[in-house]
Amino acid sequence: MLENNAIHLANRLSVSKSPSSSGFVLQFLSLLLDVITDRLLVAIANSLPLLVELHLEDRPDKEPLPGLDLTNGGLHFLGSCHFLTDLSLKRSRQNYQGSFKRINDMGMFLLSQRCKALESVRFSGFSKVSDAGFASLLHTCQKLKKFEVRNAFLLSDLAFHDLIQAPCTLVEVRLLSCGLITSETVKKLAFSRSLEVLDLCGCKSVADSCLSSISCLQRLTTLNLTGADITDSGLSVIGQGNTPISYLCLRGCKRITDKGISFLLCGGGAIAQTLSSLDLGYMPGISDNGILTIATFGREITELCIRSCFYVTDLAMRALATKRRSQDRSKQLCRVDIFNCVGLSADALKLLRKPLFRGLHWIGIGKTHLISNEDTMITEIQKERPWLTLCLDGCEMQCHDGWQFHSP
Repeated sequence: MLENNAIHLANRLSVSKSPSSSGFVLQFLSLLLDVITDRLLVAIANSLPLLVELHLEDRPDKEPLPGLDLTNGGLHFLGSCHFLTDLSLKRSRQNYQGSFKRINDMGMFLLSQRCKALESVRFSGFSKVSDAGFASLLHTCQKLKKFEVRNAFLLSDLAFHDLIQAPCTLVEVRLLSCGLITSETVKKLAFSRSLEVLDLCGCKSVADSCLSSISCLQRLTTLNLTGADITDSGLSVIGQGNTPISYLCLRGCKRITDKGISFLLCGGGAIAQTLSSLDLGYMPGISDNGILTIATFGREITELCIRSCFYVTDLAMRALATKRRSQDRSKQLCRVDIFNCVGLSADALKLLRKPLFRGLHWIGIGKTHLISNEDTMITEIQKERPWLTLCLDGCEMQCHDGWQFHSP
């Protein structure tokens, strides 16, 4: 939506001094815009003071002009929404590699002081906000449970230095592509025993030294370590811990090998009994041996991503297709992503015929030999299994007929 149209919409939805007279009170607003500006936030704050949740994302195609951008003043006006508990402000880099350059620590200070009831915040593209600004939210918003920051180039371990003294009880933390975050932040976050979701995607300085802290989190169910500098030894620590992780993403962790997968699933810890979704995409150290370990010991795994694992061959696919059938206690694989697994031959397509892969609902086979000159067999498989989605594109897991691609 264009920013001008969004302002017009906010004015049309304006709450009168007596909201009950109209019988309609808007509490949730989510907009995808060309640009987020101060005047838009002023219109929203003045017209919709009873908002509980506000989600705004923009996709500018060039650098916004002065006066037509979001600044510290715009965040200040959000203080008029006294009931606001969930706030999301994101600047996408899809069309232009930009950020909210006119917002700094002062803007975050103003927001944290005027919106103390916030329980969930999600920020993307706040490149001028440093540790002090983000820390003000953690220490001022006492009810804060969900904290997400993406592409914050100035966010470092210092923002979480005194986290143990913060009044909030964090349940979900996502620090995405924040290059200055290291293992020290993870150690501080581990003091929050209520933590259920920890997403460190793109934090490349996170290493093995913090995994012992993670392994003590009794409520953690989701862990994303995409691109982290962890090794097989680190997975051994998680494999022996008591953390009930159900979703684990190790995508792009280049120092992990098949041995690490064995440590993870055969270490005697809780994860072997709780892990249902595993992402091993873009990992050169993963081969057939690692997949054989998953087929044998990953009894609860129903979703497996091994895209761009070049050393996985038909042997691994056959193990996934047949061993699951022979193990009564094992859950069936529902979704498998083998996109760009160039080690698979065209014959592997036969493994998708009945009665193999009995529980399969989705499989990504794009950029593999499985789709080379096999239109007839693909048609036969689709007739046999009309509920099965065969994704021939580069979609992430759970797309529908090639329409859901990986977000930039």
